[in-house]
Amino acid sequence: MNKENLDQIIEHTFNEEPEFCLPANFSEKVTAALIRREQWKTDLFEYLNIAGILIFLIAVASGTYYFTNKDMLLQIYSFISQNLLQVTLVVFLLNFILFADRVLLRLLFSRWNRT
Repeated sequence: MNKENLDQIIEHTFNEEPEFCLPANFSEKVTAALIRREQWKTDLFEYLNIAGILIFLIAVASGTYYFTNKDMLLQIYSFISQNLLQVTLVVFLLNFILFADRVLLRLLFSRWNRT
């Protein structure tokens, strides 16, 4: 495409009205969507950090008990292995409560406040 043809296209584009019209609150909607997306990322990152810290603390406590009192760690392990379904459900429930508290409720309340 040569420069004269490109200049004609640009001149023609600037002289005619656009075929679409943006709504009056377009920038507000785009800003709200960007804020919601960034808030979601921040909340999810915070949840993952808290979950990681909790897993790390459990691992440190287990390691400490392993070196200091192996019998208690074996009792905990036997309790978990005998009640695997209940322990799994409790861990899943606590994880869901943490996720709902740190991510879902904030997302819902921020959406309700903006409408």
